[in-house]
Amino acid sequence: MLEDVNTVLNSGDVPQLYKAEDEEPIMTIGRIECTRKGLQLSKMNMFQCYLNRVKANIHMVMAMSPLGEVFRSRLRMFPSLVNCCTIDWFTNWPAEALVNVARGSVQDPDANMQLGADEDACIELFKIMHQSVEQKSEEFKESMRRINYVTPTSYLELLSTYKKILAAQRFSVNRSRNRLARGLDVLKNAAIEVDKLQKTLEANAPVLAKTQIEVEETKKVIAEKT
Repeated sequence: MLEDVNTVLNSGDVPQLYKAEDEEPIMTIGRIECTRKGLQLSKMNMFQCYLNRVKANIHMVMAMSPLGEVFRSRLRMFPSLVNCCTIDWFTNWPAEALVNVARGSVQDPDANMQLGADEDACIELFKIMHQSVEQKSEEFKESMRRINYVTPTSYLELLSTYKKILAAQRFSVNRSRNRLARGLDVLKNAAIEVDKLQKTLEANAPVLAKTQIEVEETKKVIAEKT
């Protein structure tokens, strides 16, 4: 895609872009422009006048993050991104924007975060974390003469990472809680069974005592007869 964008920025044209049915309206525009400028009505002049009109009216806006080696390699491969563009460096988001973006992300129904009473504290935490990294990056730049870019993309990645970690932790906690609940149920059932056995033993204790006496007497009879 960037190769086509580079060509449009440089010459206003993309090779093999136009179909046969596009030629008639293009030549109509080119003929009007050639007549107005007093040029010869050749196919090349008419097409060039059309391209000049395209270049004079087309407006392109590209947003690219300066993070990493990808941005530098793209600028080297497609020089029109520099030579034919006006670069506008966007400043850092203010605190209000950070809070509003975080609130929108937290309250997104698809995210299903359900922070409840902790929502405002989490939003404030996101803002503090991002601004502290911005501050440390400035100190890093002053001390090491190296730039660490902290862009809005970094903030969005922070929110996305928090969502993933929160979901993973909730899954882990719920799984542990369910395992604990099942273990407690087993222990509870075991206690009930033990209690039943204890009552059965207590109920059968007199019978066991009577039976033991009878066994002793039977032993004595057997010993005498032996």
